[in-house]
Amino acid sequence: MNVRSKFSEIDFLNSPTGSGTVVSSGSVFEGRLTSQNLITVAGFVKGELNASEVVIEKEGTVEGSIFAEHVIIIGSFEGEVSSNKITVASTGIVRGVLSYKRVIIDDGAVLDVRFRKI
Repeated sequence: MNVRSKFSEIDFLNSPTGSGTVVSSGSVFEGRLTSQNLITVAGFVKGELNASEVVIEKEGTVEGSIFAEHVIIIGSFEGEVSSNKITVASTGIVRGVLSYKRVIIDDGAVLDVRFRKI
């Protein structure tokens, strides 16, 4: 799945490269990561992510907490998300608690979650 075509209406995906933080494939990050822009995870993160948008790519895994305006889960997530909008792609695997104002779940996504409307 190509996230840029699937979610093409999302402005931050069309912004110039370098406007966010990337945890690349094969990388491991432990701790708290904060950005005013986009955080993209293609590797492994254990800890807390705070950003305007967070994208967990297909090969990415996050264990911990995410606080963001918009979260897109294409890969794996376990923990707690608090977000205005959560999008789970068909390849997404999610376990934990999702606190949201709006949620979009593609057919085929694997969920073991508690939903909490905020």
